[in-house]
Amino acid sequence: MADFFSAISYQLSAISYQLSAISYQLSAISYQLSAISYQLSAISYQL
Repeated sequence: MADFFSAISYQLSAISYQLSAISYQLSAISYQLSAISYQLSAISYQL
């Protein structure tokens, strides 16, 4: 029974790690989009 709980705990920690990696990627994408948006607004200001 202990092995069963240990396996569940391991899977949950793997899922948690993947979710945090996804969250990190999403925040990186969001940062890039805001940088692009800033550049576009700078270009349109120059026009």
